[in-house]
Amino acid sequence: MTSRTIRTLTTLLLAALTPLTAFAHPGHGVGSGFTAGLMHPLGGLDHVLMIVAVSLWAAQLQPAGRVIIASCLGLFVAIGALAPLAPPAGAGLETAIALTVIGSGILLVVGRRWPVWVSAAFAALFALIHGFAHGAEGAAMNASYVPGLAAATAGLALLVSFPAARLQAHQVCLRLIGALTAIAGTLALLNA
Repeated sequence: MTSRTIRTLTTLLLAALTPLTAFAHPGHGVGSGFTAGLMHPLGGLDHVLMIVAVSLWAAQLQPAGRVIIASCLGLFVAIGALAPLAPPAGAGLETAIALTVIGSGILLVVGRRWPVWVSAAFAALFALIHGFAHGAEGAAMNASYVPGLAAATAGLALLVSFPAARLQAHQVCLRLIGALTAIAGTLALLNA
C-alpha cells in the first residue's frame, strides 16, 4: 500500500470518527445561494459519510457506472430539495438521514457488486432523503442553491469513486470504512 493510499484511508477514517455534533441539520448557517449549495454537502458529516460510502461502493463499477451513480446522487438530492411534498419533520427526517448513513456503510461492508441500476436506485433513494432535508431547511427556495448542491454532491462522488477504484484490492480497508460509517450512522440514530 502506498503512502498516498494510507493518507487517503486515514483521512476517511478520521472523518468517520469525527464527533457527531457535526451532523448537517439545520442549514449550516452559510446562506442560501450557489456557494451555500456547493458548501452544504461538504459541511455536514451525515452528507459526507453517505456520499463517500456510496462512492467507495460504486468504485467497483466500470467508469460509466461511477458516473451514473454520481449523477444519481446529484440529481436526486436536487429533486428531494425541490419536492413539493412536505418531508417528515424533525426527528423523523434525522432518523431517515441516519438510516441512509447506516445503509451506505453496510453496502460498503458487504462489498457486493450489484448491477448498475440497483446501485443507482440505492444512490437515488439515499440522495432523495438528503434532498428532503435541504428542502425542509428552506435554503432550496433560492434558485441558485440547488444547482450548487447538486454539483457539489455529484462532484464529491466523482472525486471519491475514481481514485477509489484503485483501492479495490484493499477490501479490508474499504470494509473498515464502511463499518465506521455504519457505526456513525447508528450513533446518530440513537441521538435522533
